[in-house]
Amino acid sequence: MNLRTALTYAVPTLVLTGAALLWSRPTPKAPPSSDAAIRRPRQIRCEGRVTTYPGADIILAPEYGGRLDTLAVQELDRVKPGQLLAQLDAREQTAALTAARAHIAELEAELRFLALEQTRQARLLKEGAVGQRAFDDSDSRLKLTLARVEAARAQVAQQEALLSKLTVRAPFGGTVVERMAHAGELLPAGAKLLRLADLDRIRVEAEVDEYDLSRLQVGSPVTVEAEGLTGTWAGKVEEIPEAVTQRRLKALDPSRPTDIRVAIVKVALAGHTPLKLGQRVELSIQAH
Repeated sequence: MNLRTALTYAVPTLVLTGAALLWSRPTPKAPPSSDAAIRRPRQIRCEGRVTTYPGADIILAPEYGGRLDTLAVQELDRVKPGQLLAQLDAREQTAALTAARAHIAELEAELRFLALEQTRQARLLKEGAVGQRAFDDSDSRLKLTLARVEAARAQVAQQEALLSKLTVRAPFGGTVVERMAHAGELLPAGAKLLRLADLDRIRVEAEVDEYDLSRLQVGSPVTVEAEGLTGTWAGKVEEIPEAVTQRRLKALDPSRPTDIRVAIVKVALAGHTPLKLGQRVELSIQAH
């Protein structure tokens, strides 16, 4: 076979092979647009728990120990500010206060007499009927008795303060959500008596993944729902913290990681809801 004949067969073969290789190469994909690359869900899904505003959920306890004489409320009772809730046995302190007040009355009577005596001694001194020493003695007794009156008044104030600490009153209006003691019990100082909460001042503490924080804004609309209750409730983001923390709520889905760091975002509820204090809820927050 001469050179011309060989070329005649080789050239078509090379052309067909090259075409097959070009055909078999994958077509390169166009790079995604920037909008598609960064597109993320418009709703941030998270979980949270119903709580109160600061200072609206407290445990009441007496500062001093003693026998619980009266516990005047039951669970779910609504109370007014200043209402008597509990009274420890205060018979000893009441008797001491009565004695201290009687002592003041006695000293004040003596003080009035000494004041009259000093006035009389001053007149006699001016007339020359008595010497300076007699007047000075009268003046000294008057000042000493005045000091004793002031000390007795301080003692009365101390007894009144002690007596008031044996009486527990409602610091604000609310609902007794838990009762932890019973009348007749001998309680140590600081023993828990009642849990009082203002259920008209509740909100939600939502645990938002730290990676979603950049898409949150104060005022963002929120939809709240709870297992076992029908319907949803509206709210809005009220406060975004400056720090993240470990997740507090145990994940309902066991496949979810437990070491997620979250921000405790405060959500204000719009109007009255049937949600209960401490109830677990699910939230959808409008992202930005």
